[in-house]
Amino acid sequence: MGYLNIVLVVATGLLMIIVAFAARKNINKQKILNRRFIEEEDAANAVRKKDIKPELFYEPDLTVLPPIPENDPHKVERSRKRTMIRFTEPITNLELKKQYGIAQMDVIAQYEENFNDYLKALTAWAGELIENDDLQNASIILEEAMNLGSEFRNTYKFAADIHVRKKDEIALQSLRFKVTANHFKDPAIRQHVVAYIDSKLSSEW
Repeated sequence: MGYLNIVLVVATGLLMIIVAFAARKNINKQKILNRRFIEEEDAANAVRKKDIKPELFYEPDLTVLPPIPENDPHKVERSRKRTMIRFTEPITNLELKKQYGIAQMDVIAQYEENFNDYLKALTAWAGELIENDDLQNASIILEEAMNLGSEFRNTYKFAADIHVRKKDEIALQSLRFKVTANHFKDPAIRQHVVAYIDSKLSSEW
């Protein structure tokens, strides 16, 4: 075997050793992370039930909205009367269990769903107003929904449609900036809405 071949064999052997060591190290690291996660879950599941912080509860401010129509086809009135929780910062289920105990998880989930239903009702209401050419009131409703952190695509798409109909490119650009800066739970929502706005920017002006 020539000198060059010996060097290649040795180098290959060393590389295999390094790769094997790195793989073993990653496996051990993952095992540690998995064990820590399980330990944290077990600890969180053992937390006794605690009262939900009062500041998390949300009550709609109807003074910033147009009068709710009497027939209320989108159930804004009904949804706004339900108990709601609004999280202003991202929080994981593990963190919630640590703070309030596993016994509160179903309640918290229901209250958060009620909040999302309220935002969905606002968005649907604004959509109907747009169809009826009431762009001013629709804008007010959508602005409130966005300020509350709506994660519904139509909230932002309806707002974009209004800016297009008003031929307000500056407002549409501002909306695009707001969407790109939004930390949606599902990044696909951001991508979808930005693409929708970009399509309007490229075709309407």
